[in-house]
Amino acid sequence: MENGNAKATDLIAELGFLCLGSRFRRLGERLQAGVSELAGLEGITLQPAQFPIIVALEHGPLTVGALARRLDLSQPGITRGIGKLLVEGLIEQVENDGDQRLRAFTLSDAGRALLARVQERVFPLVQRAVADLCEGPADDLLGHLTRLDHALAMTPFEQRLRAMLSEGSGS
Repeated sequence: MENGNAKATDLIAELGFLCLGSRFRRLGERLQAGVSELAGLEGITLQPAQFPIIVALEHGPLTVGALARRLDLSQPGITRGIGKLLVEGLIEQVENDGDQRLRAFTLSDAGRALLARVQERVFPLVQRAVADLCEGPADDLLGHLTRLDHALAMTPFEQRLRAMLSEGSGS
């Protein structure tokens, strides 16, 4: 039973590296909630997770696979995002010059107009707010995240764990 007088502790933060993924997820959810609210105040119903897709399509048509590679996200996630954007009329399917079996997508006129609004009204405020959050000791946060992202792309975390397990360095 929870004691109402006891100060709640942040177990995820206390567990440090052990829960780093959970902490990143929590931070991401908090940031995306703010972006979603700002977008809503601007009359934009697009979810923050869909912003990278429309930005990637700004310069021309891409297939799901090309989007997944460009954004370094899973194809199922891209497919879900594409489905939502199609339903909203923000993107459209176009003929793929290369392989006709692959579907390519591009921004519709409505998608281009929405992207222009997002770039004008949402992106600058988000950029400034996150930069303010990262001021001070976290100045190189983006550099650290880039190095972490690159290191995990080179050697996935599960591979690192298996190597440690086989070396017997479980502690």
